[in-house]
Amino acid sequence: MDAPASPSSAHRRFRLMPPGWWLSLVLMGWVGAWGCATPPARRVVFPSAPLSAAEVQAPGTVLMVLSAASKQTLADGSTRPTGVFLNEFYEPYRALIDAGYDVVLATPGGQPPTFDPEGMKPSYWEAHPEGLAEAQALLTRLPAPLSLSEVRQRAETFQALLIPGGQGVMVDLLGDVELHGLLVDFGATSRPVGLVCHAPALLARLSAERSPFTGRRVTSVSGFEEWYIETFVMGARAQVRGIGSGLEEAGFHHETAFPGRSRAVRDCNLVTSQNPFSGTDFNALFLAALTDWRNAGRCEQGASH
Repeated sequence: MDAPASPSSAHRRFRLMPPGWWLSLVLMGWVGAWGCATPPARRVVFPSAPLSAAEVQAPGTVLMVLSAASKQTLADGSTRPTGVFLNEFYEPYRALIDAGYDVVLATPGGQPPTFDPEGMKPSYWEAHPEGLAEAQALLTRLPAPLSLSEVRQRAETFQALLIPGGQGVMVDLLGDVELHGLLVDFGATSRPVGLVCHAPALLARLSAERSPFTGRRVTSVSGFEEWYIETFVMGARAQVRGIGSGLEEAGFHHETAFPGRSRAVRDCNLVTSQNPFSGTDFNALFLAALTDWRNAGRCEQGASH
């Protein structure tokens, strides 16, 4: 069972819902996959003889792709500020740096990344309140990002790919063909791919013929969380939504935890997470996938072990 996460002020309202709200969600089809665990489609296979210390790859460079979208148009025609959700960027960035990895940032066109003002609220940082000031300070000294076309040309130099979440993903990353190509490149070579919250939506945009991930276990922001944030934060529906159902339709095994609870899922080299409260679990799984790859672990069809 997942440990409770520290909810935001919006997520606290789940406790105030009237009796029978959970059954209502079941009838609306929003909780059918909660707690389910479909067997992974692939397993990590290592060389028959363990690598010597000299043969294990040292921590290298991880590519992190960020949204540069600053505005989101909603279904009713209204607009709102958008971008990357700050803790979904900062927490894995800090975990990678602390573990000895270098991080290279990239955005569409090499534009400066943007960060959603909603993610700056202290209510999203209650588990680590000191992290907000640290993250805001980091933003003032981030190096200029590369363009997606630049990093695509040197994709083989990176050990892993990580894409933080936020509604900005749905604006300028979802249909980006360079990013689609990067996902295929990393997946085909068993290098770790991490997708946070909204970012798993990218998987459903890859063609079934090209995608090295189809059939995997995944998680993402849940349908109920989408509705709740649209209702109480955004004030209108997003133009692109229904990420979980879209993943199911594309052939993935989608699962989520209850709203505001941590959920991260690893299926071989693919690591996905559900929401801003899943950072600790996501980071542990993503770093483990990186360690496996550096020890020559590679994905093969078969049952998990």
